[in-house]
Amino acid sequence: MTSKEKDFLERLTNEAGPSGYEDSVQEIWKKEVSKFCTNIKKDIHSNITATLNPQKDFSIMIVGHADEVGLIVNYIDDKGYLYFESIGGVDQSILGSQRARILTEKGIIEGVFGQKSLHLEEEKTRKIPKRHEVYIDIGAKDKKEASKHVMIGDPIIYGEDFKFLLGDYVSARCFDNRIGVFIVAEALRRLSTKKISSKIYGVSSVQEETGVWGARNAAYSLKPTIAIAIDVMASTDVPNVLKEAYGDFKLGDGPVIRRGVIANKKVTSKMIAVAKKKKHKYQIDIENGFFGTDADPISKVRGGIAVGGLEIPTRYLHSSREVLNLKDVDTAIELLTDIILEFDRNKKFLDIN
Repeated sequence: MTSKEKDFLERLTNEAGPSGYEDSVQEIWKKEVSKFCTNIKKDIHSNITATLNPQKDFSIMIVGHADEVGLIVNYIDDKGYLYFESIGGVDQSILGSQRARILTEKGIIEGVFGQKSLHLEEEKTRKIPKRHEVYIDIGAKDKKEASKHVMIGDPIIYGEDFKFLLGDYVSARCFDNRIGVFIVAEALRRLSTKKISSKIYGVSSVQEETGVWGARNAAYSLKPTIAIAIDVMASTDVPNVLKEAYGDFKLGDGPVIRRGVIANKKVTSKMIAVAKKKKHKYQIDIENGFFGTDADPISKVRGGIAVGGLEIPTRYLHSSREVLNLKDVDTAIELLTDIILEFDRNKKFLDIN
């Protein structure tokens, strides 16, 4: 990965963008993609689509979602402490003592997730707190002062920004799924220099974490022939994970191609064939009728769209510090580019006759 690519990825992951509040992330993505694609449109919900070869009929949609999980302020008590509801699937057990950032109309307000200290527990043991037992401390002396800075309905993010670990390992709070929109952008960058006879839609979608529905609107409007959703998936190369139950997926062994019920058999077979032909590292996971990604709503649009899934194995999903391997990301970009070029050359592989 080049230094420019790393800089782009870092800017994407450091920007706050919980579901419904992705606009600043989308602006970063749009600004970068506009360097090599001039046909870029934004819809009413803030999905952004960059199109190569808009005049062609056969179309391929590649999509990642820009949003991350987060929280939203729903109550301010008399002492100035903030309480919240979830935006997406938040792991309640990891919030205590984490950094909180409240995204207000006037800018970011810093805070800390608080809960009763272990020193104040009679038995000196800790149970997972209920949602209403965790609060945010912004240093306000009372409700009046807190309300000068924060409103009910302000979104919140938790966790840390992009960091390099050892070797090719990196961490950030929201690789789910800034890494997906990053891969889409970088694949588009490569494809923009190729001779292609198909229409290519690169989509940075919204609101995946709150119901997997944002990409449905984009797909309905675009009507692609094929769509591939780029996302992350939980790796199992950590202690205390039963591989018999969850499969065997390692960081550094390549991106994961999904096979199963919704995944179109011809699309999936072609993806695997390209990976083998080009000697890219890859892994295989299943879906038994539910991807849990943008592939789900897209597959059901109009008369149905042929979908595939390509995902990056990632540790500690929806935590304050997710971890992945940049080599898997590089491989995913190369593989996705090669897959689209193969689809472009062999459009008839999808014929149903």
